[in-house]
Amino acid sequence: MYAKITDGAIEATGTLKQLFPNTSFPARGVDNDFKTANGIQDIVNATQKDRAYYWVTQGDIALVGDVATQQFTNTAKAIEDVDVKDADGNQLYVQVWDADEGDDGAMVDTSEKKITRGLKYNFKNQIKSQANSALAGTDWMVIRLAEREVAIPDATVTYRAAVITEYARLKTAITNAANVDALAGVINAQNWPGEL
Repeated sequence: MYAKITDGAIEATGTLKQLFPNTSFPARGVDNDFKTANGIQDIVNATQKDRAYYWVTQGDIALVGDVATQQFTNTAKAIEDVDVKDADGNQLYVQVWDADEGDDGAMVDTSEKKITRGLKYNFKNQIKSQANSALAGTDWMVIRLAEREVAIPDATVTYRAAVITEYARLKTAITNAANVDALAGVINAQNWPGEL
């Protein structure tokens, strides 16, 4: 994408063919002399934060320091769980079918609140799954110890303890993360033990 700049303002954006419909261009593209003579700039992207933690929406193309720049709005995702409310601010509840309700049955509210899960909840589940997967390959040794009193090798004991310790550390750090950037720092600093 390109921007055509005239008198310090963006006049139009598009491909070269859109901006110059009556001009033929060589297969290799245009040279810088053509771009300069016609006020053409490549459009650069402004900062887009990590979409795992932010809602990123595309905005307008604007001149930033005389550079045509695609703007983006980066909105942090909720890190805490949020109750789901209706337009009037009333709590919504999970509904179930009740065949005895009314003449033909109807959906009725349960006592379970509707909740939109935040990033902390999702990442806690993710690390729990990672820890369980890491431990699953040696769970049989724990069962063998319990059922037949066959010792677990020291390397396995050390490995399992390291997995459990890292899981506990991450879970606490996720719980204590004050904002989305702190949470991202925790997730990006995972330190699981290597394969056994």
